[in-house]
Amino acid sequence: MDSIGKVTPGGPDDKGFAKIEILLEATGGLTLSQVCAVTGLEGSTIQNWVKRGWVEHPVGKKYEEIHIARILIINALKECIKLEHIAMLMNFVNGRDAIIKESTLYNYLCEALKQSGQSDDHSKSGVETVINNVIKDYSDPNPDSRIRIRKALTLMIFACVCTDVKRRVDAMMGQILIELDDPKPKPKPVVPIPVVEPVKIEEPEEEPVEVLEDIIETRKTVSQALREWDISSVEKIIIDHDEGSRNTAMAEEDDKKPSSKPWYVRKNPKL
Repeated sequence: MDSIGKVTPGGPDDKGFAKIEILLEATGGLTLSQVCAVTGLEGSTIQNWVKRGWVEHPVGKKYEEIHIARILIINALKECIKLEHIAMLMNFVNGRDAIIKESTLYNYLCEALKQSGQSDDHSKSGVETVINNVIKDYSDPNPDSRIRIRKALTLMIFACVCTDVKRRVDAMMGQILIELDDPKPKPKPVVPIPVVEPVKIEEPEEEPVEVLEDIIETRKTVSQALREWDISSVEKIIIDHDEGSRNTAMAEEDDKKPSSKPWYVRKNPKL
């Protein structure tokens, strides 16, 4: 590292931002589309940050180390900290005087997160112990520099942890919402089959023999009459209107005289 805070070789500078530094050395700066590919952000988002002054303007449409490091830090903290407050945090670190390159600060953050994840002590004091170990090779003439870096890193680590927890909560909530929209079929409760007492069917009392004989005889008489009605010709009951009138008059006279002929013969002379 240059005069802005010294870090010995083999320290955090070998991780985190190292791969991006290789790209920068090969290209001399990344285009907006390349920065989007590296960070996963939308171009409009990055341009908005530049417009608001949270990221410096690119040089000749090329994003250099200072730009990309700031973009990476904002992206790591934006879900937990307001963008305006992230800008204030960066001003707290390097606002009065440049005490550390932001790419190095990003490397410190990556290494501290890695070591905190491997530690069993996630309290504030435990995190500060990890940070002290990460920045142990940092040196600067200003005695306040180390304090400011440690405070900034402590806040950044807890913000990253909160972001991770929030994502886990959102994922769990999303799963619950899916289950609410498409609930698994619940087993139907077993309903006991009611015991039904056998119904006692009372047999009808036997009717007297003479009554049954009368019913049978009546049924035979009705059946016989229906069969005779079906066999008879329909023409026998279709009478011309004029002839019917004349026969009606004759029938009325016959009714006045006693006769031994059946009633249906008297009513219909053609029979």
